[in-house]
Amino acid sequence: MSSPLDKRNSLSGEPLATGVGARLGRAIDWTMGLLLIVVVGINVANATGRHLFSYSVTGADELMVYLIVLLVMAGAVRALAQRQHININLLPSYAHGRSRVALYIFHDLIALAATLYTANASWTFVQKIMRLDTTSMSMGIPMSIPHSMVFLGFAGMALIAFFCLLRDIRALIAFDPRTSFEGDRS
Repeated sequence: MSSPLDKRNSLSGEPLATGVGARLGRAIDWTMGLLLIVVVGINVANATGRHLFSYSVTGADELMVYLIVLLVMAGAVRALAQRQHININLLPSYAHGRSRVALYIFHDLIALAATLYTANASWTFVQKIMRLDTTSMSMGIPMSIPHSMVFLGFAGMALIAFFCLLRDIRALIAFDPRTSFEGDRS
């Protein structure tokens, strides 16, 4: 069975993540899967308690929302690292050789700019929330914590975009048309 980690780099034919990176990716995938099961478990327990025993756990809905935000941000970082994010790949699917690598570099630059801008805006908001010292309604946790998850997600995506940019620039410099996979339209 093929996993997203088995995807091949269209530039070199190498797996996108190898060695430690692949193992770390699998560990993150498993952790995200387990967290999603925890969210479902909390939801089932809370719904069961509410409907069968007329009792709901205070903060359960809030905790589920925060965990889902964490999962979405972690998933976005993983998707960007694996080139599985939402994108329009019409041009790269028809481009070959150096032009394909150049399109990847252009994409990396756009992703880096967008994620840096959003991470900066998110950090500014986290600082404002921290100054206001607001807490959540049910659990009473500082709202800077869940908002920091959004910041960390975009900062992580910016870091990934930067490393993808470096990888693709290196691939462009070292491009060898004899080893490119012209038929690869992934």
